[in-house]
Amino acid sequence: MRGVVVWRSNVVVRRTGETSYGGAGASHGHLSVSGTRLVDELGQPVQLRGVSSHWLNWADDGYQLSLLALEWMRDHWNLSVFRAAMGTEVEGGYLASSEGRDAMLGQIETIIDNAVTAGVYVIVDWHSHHAHEQTAEAVAFFEDIAQRYGYLPNVLFEVYNEPLAVDWTSVLKPYHEELVAAIRAADSDAHENVILLGTPNWDQDVHVVIPSSARVAGTNLMYSLHFYSCGHGDDLRSRAQATLAAGVPLFVSEWGATEPDGGIEGTPACYGSADAWHAWMNANQISWAAWKLDDCDYEIDHYGVADTSCLLAQGAPLDGGWTDQWLNGHAQYVASKLRE
Repeated sequence: MRGVVVWRSNVVVRRTGETSYGGAGASHGHLSVSGTRLVDELGQPVQLRGVSSHWLNWADDGYQLSLLALEWMRDHWNLSVFRAAMGTEVEGGYLASSEGRDAMLGQIETIIDNAVTAGVYVIVDWHSHHAHEQTAEAVAFFEDIAQRYGYLPNVLFEVYNEPLAVDWTSVLKPYHEELVAAIRAADSDAHENVILLGTPNWDQDVHVVIPSSARVAGTNLMYSLHFYSCGHGDDLRSRAQATLAAGVPLFVSEWGATEPDGGIEGTPACYGSADAWHAWMNANQISWAAWKLDDCDYEIDHYGVADTSCLLAQGAPLDGGWTDQWLNGHAQYVASKLRE
């Protein structure tokens, strides 16, 4: 597409002649959901590809806050979306203390500002396995973020990261309905930002919303699907395909070419299975974010080896320029998929 405003803000208005659907400089503008597809301002399908931060409360090296690193990933990896995984109740998290709240909110604000400057999309993620027990706090957080940033075309909301074995009908659906209503009421413009809705059992039971009566009412809503290729293969992909076939839009807001635990103690990656997932995502133009932008300082200190899902080697430069020596685990694979 040509000549479409990428972002509208008080500071940044960009135009471009790019024709690609993803990556650096692509001019998608305000996104919306049409059928099972994420589409741009002209109604053309969009497949966002990017990476997720580590839990922000534990990401203490600053990679997630570096504008130069974000721009480097945009220019060298073709990144078009960054997920800000804000831990809530855990140590240092948003709900852990007033200091945690201030620290997490400050990081979210910086990450959104960086995404606007870099011209990439950003997912604001309430990164909790127990969000349904934090409904009032989640509503207040997203009301604030939607009121201040909802006018931006590059902001997406993820209101529940990886619910556990929680019932959809009696627990998760009512939670999502309350969050969606709060975000829509607080948004300051007429464009509805895309909202990602978590599904039971670590975002794997997406099939629970196959019946149309099970879905959350509203527009520009997508359902989160997570996979880790060493543990999730044909069975999960078949459920996801059946969900798509029923007309349900999916967004893979987290994935790894690793064991489901993220490759603790450096267990091997599973690239063949990951290839099958990427072929499926590409065929269906499903957007995704890979886990995780971190150099695994904690894991190296405690286990002597980095998680396979950590993208960076210990001590990697904060501002990008990551040659192969600075990449860890599945990072080269992730970068190759971003560049496709």
